[in-house]
Formats: sequence, structure tokens, C-alpha cells
Amino acid sequence: MAQILDQFGNPIPPSSFAPDVSGPTMLGDRPAVASNTVRGLDPATLGQAMRAADQGESLLWMEIAEEIERRDGHYLGVLSTRKSTVANLPITVTPASDKPAHKKHAAFVQDWIDRGILEAAAFDMLDAIGKGRSTHEICWHAEAGNYWPEQLVFRPARWFEVSPQDGNTILMRDVNTIGAPPSTPDGLQQIGFSPLEPHRFVNHVHPLWSGLTMHAGLSRLAAWYVMFKMFTVRDWGIFVQNYGLPIRLGRYGPDASYQDRAVLWRAVCDFAGSLGIMVPKGMDFEFVEPKNGAGSNDVHQRRAEFCNSEMSKAVLGQTGTTDSKQGAHASGAIHRMVQEDIERRDAGLLSVTATRQIAVPMVAFSFGPQDKYPFIRFGRPDEVPLEELVKLIQFAGPQGLKFRAQDFYDRTGLKAPQEGDDVFGLVAQAQPIQPAHVLPAQDKPAQDMPPKAPPPTTSSPLADDQQEITLHTRVGRLLSRHVRANGPNIISLMTQSLARDAEAGLAQMTDAVRAEVEKAGSMDDLEAKLKDMDLPHAQFQQAMQVALMVSELAGEAEVLDEMARNG
Repeated sequence: MAQILDQFGNPIPPSSFAPDVSGPTMLGDRPAVASNTVRGLDPATLGQAMRAADQGESLLWMEIAEEIERRDGHYLGVLSTRKSTVANLPITVTPASDKPAHKKHAAFVQDWIDRGILEAAAFDMLDAIGKGRSTHEICWHAEAGNYWPEQLVFRPARWFEVSPQDGNTILMRDVNTIGAPPSTPDGLQQIGFSPLEPHRFVNHVHPLWSGLTMHAGLSRLAAWYVMFKMFTVRDWGIFVQNYGLPIRLGRYGPDASYQDRAVLWRAVCDFAGSLGIMVPKGMDFEFVEPKNGAGSNDVHQRRAEFCNSEMSKAVLGQTGTTDSKQGAHASGAIHRMVQEDIERRDAGLLSVTATRQIAVPMVAFSFGPQDKYPFIRFGRPDEVPLEELVKLIQFAGPQGLKFRAQDFYDRTGLKAPQEGDDVFGLVAQAQPIQPAHVLPAQDKPAQDMPPKAPPPTTSSPLADDQQEITLHTRVGRLLSRHVRANGPNIISLMTQSLARDAEAGLAQMTDAVRAEVEKAGSMDDLEAKLKDMDLPHAQFQQAMQVALMVSELAGEAEVLDEMARNG
């Protein structure tokens, strides 16, 4: 086998790629069978296990951490939810740069990821969320220029220990006489442990709070609630078993022998459950009922639900995805944001572990030490939601913003149609600009009006001022009928007429100003000439007067007609 170098250029002997160096042993310190420590779990035992783990002996504590996951359904559910959320994320590889060699390295790692080996191991790697750390042994496919992990074999956390000398170095339990080297410059040889070679193991450390690896893991918090809930459920079971049953009371006289009392006790206990008492005649025995709701029949349920709620907050950061409550829809968005924040952080930690401990040695063994290495990333890309993307295309597309069709196909997971495929949808045609739509005049039903005086005729002469008013009214009514007949279009026509009439007047004024600008020799000269100018505004003034008069007449006629219709 050719000489193999790690990412630092150090040679690695071929014997280091021998498989199964951390498997179970029958007589050693890595047995497959674990002692059942949860059966007698109480605050004293749990506290003792945690104190021992803080001193560098975590075997008992790791057994408890394993067992509470199997014993408590709620803790298992929320922990599996958090692990599955990250384990199901897409995995991508980012090249170190745009150089051809770096792209080749990224393609090599991506081909390995496509085999599904990392995807299958991701869930077990996230076992570090509960226990603070997780270990996988790498079984390498050793071939010149083609090194990649054939298997990532999960190893139980109780087979390993964190060195108490530095609180971070992970060692393997091993019955050897040499022991592991010191973890600190002033430390001692660590007998009973073996060091872990970096290229043979993947150690994922998942700190949930700032501190040493030996203190990490959600199990340290969840174990207390699991234990309290175990006590509650046990008491709840006894309560339910005896709820509503009558109390059996047996009495024995002063001359009853020990054998007589034993027979009476068996009769009391064997009859309809275990809630029974036995007292001698003449002895007083009383049940005192608790007050203030302390004896409520749902106290056990409420305490168990409280423990579950606290575990949900610790593991998921919220309770919205585990407990349905009134108003949950309103707070669902907030809970989802919290869940996404935790998901991104978990995925980021897992991405760093997979890159440093898998991608880097893969590339270094196959292509030699590199200055940069590809990055393995767990997580969804930060994309615009699909609904918002569709709305953006609908509204921005007609405004001239162009989109690449292939990007939309990739975003939706669809494929572009090929020649001969049956397709849905049509290419949108450009719509010509249409003039303003003019609605036809609306005919209103005839109204009963009060009798009016007959209008004046040619035989009835009018005064001069009355003739002027009548002419004014006729012109206004003519404009009113034109407005009703043409609708909103009359406004546009009047505007266009004003523009035509005023154009010549505006041209006279602008031409005069332009002439002065062209003749001016300096800005001061121009300023003096503009101050003394008398612009020819007569034609523009006349056009504005005519337009204002016509609009005023039309408005007055409309008001008169409206008053006439309303009686």
C-alpha cells in the first residue's frame, strides 16, 4: 500500500485502517449488556451518578442516560423529533473555491454522500444532543487515490470516557497495561483507556450550554423530570387502582393469636384490592381528607403534564409542537421560528463535524494534503417561500423583470418539458394597451315630478338679464347631456382641448425665455434679463379662462339636473 498522509502531511501506517478496533468485548470494559440501574432510581442514586461523571467516571451516568430514553415516552418523542429534523435535512457539498482541483474534491465527497452512508449515520451522530457526545468508528474503503468510509458504525457512549484531566478529550475504555497518554502537560498516564485516532473515529460533541464536554448533554436536565414523573405515574397507578373502592376494615380481639391476625390480614388484603387496614378492637383509626383541592383526582395528571412540558422546553425550546392549546395557531409562527433556530444550530454543528472528521481525511488520503477542503453542509438553503416567489413572478414579470425558467423548475422540483411531452399551461402573450373603457349611459326609470310652469316661448318676451340666464342654462344643460352621454371620457376631452389651446401660449413664453438664455453672456446677465422680462401670457391666459368657464358651466348644469331629478 502506498504511503498515506493526513491533512497535516504526517504519514499514517496501513495498519491503522484495520476495522473494528472499538467493538464490544465479552471480558473487557465494553460489554454489550448494560446493568439496569433505573429500576431503583431515586434522587440519591441519580445525584451519585452525576457526581461520579463530574469526577471522570461516567459509566453509571451513561447507562442512566440510555435507559431514560427507553423508559420515558415523552422524552424519547421530543428527542427523536429534534434528531430527525436535522437528520432529514438535505446534505450538500460546497467546493473550497472555483479552482478545478477544488471542484474535483467536492465532486468526490458528493459522490460518497450520494451513497447514503452519512445520511444513515446522521441520526445516531445526533445522539450527542442527549448525552453530550457520540462516537462512530470509520470502516475505510482503502484504495490508492480512492479512500472513503464504507461504514460509520455507531458505538455506545458508555464504552468511552471523557478525560477528567482536561474535561474534553474522549478516550476508549480498554483493558491495557499502557493506558492513554496524559491529556494535559502536567497530567498522568490514564490507565484503562486508549486514545482515539482522529482518522478512525467521528466524535460529534454537541454543547447545549457553555462548558466542558464532560458536563454536556440534555440528559442531565431531563433525568430529574423523568425520575419525578416515574414517581408520579407510580402513585397515579396506585390511586387509579383503588379509586372508588371501599376500605376493608378488619378487627381482632385482645385474645386473638398471631396466627389469627395473620389470617385476618390476608383476608383484608386479598379482598377487592390492597386498600385495607387491620386494627384491634377498641383502637381508633381515622382517614383525614386533604383540603384546598390537594386531594383532587387530577393532581397526578397535572404533575406529569408539567414534567412533560418542562422536557419539551428543554429539548425543543417550545411546547407548541407537542401540546395543543387554545390559541396555538396564533403562537404557532413564533414556535416555528424557535424550532428553526435550533434546527439551524444543530445542523451547523453537525456540518462542522462531518467536514473536519470525514471530508478532510477523505480528500487528504485520496489527493494528498490540501490548502483548503470542501465543506459538507446539512440544511435547507435560505430561499424565498414558494408562495411569495409565485406572487413575485405574477406581479414583477409584467413590469419587465426577467426570470430564468430553469431556476423556477429547480425551486419547485419540476422538470422542463421535452419535445413531444403533453404540457399544461400556455405562454402568456403581451397585452396591448387598451384605451379607457367608456361605459354606456345609464337609463334611469322615469320619476313622478310635481307640475312646473311652462317654459317661456318666443311669444313671451324676457328681460335682458333673464335672456342671459336662460342662455347660460341652455349651454350648461347641453354640456350636462354631453357629460351623461360620454361619461368619464368628457373629462379627458376637456383636458385635451385645454392642452391644445394652451400649447401655443406656453410656446410663446418658453421661446422668449430661450432667446434670452441664448443671448446672455453670463449667469448674472441672464438673471438681470429674466427679472426685467414681460412674458407674452395673453394667449395662455385666454385658453385657461375658456377652460375654467366650460368646466364651471358643466358642473353647474350637473348640479341643476341632479336637483331637478330629486325634486
